[in-house]
Amino acid sequence: MRFTNENGEVMNLADGLTLHELLDMGVSISVCEETDPDQQIWLAEPEDNP
Repeated sequence: MRFTNENGEVMNLADGLTLHELLDMGVSISVCEETDPDQQIWLAEPEDNP
């Protein structure tokens, strides 16, 4: 699984991770069109656990 952040940096993660596991790790996930990155389709952010 490969992710690209807002700065264009690429992060490769194990293919077996689920989106829920990524959220548990503190990763914010935003799904958008590659041709129009400003058009956000879906956003998930980790919950703040005090």
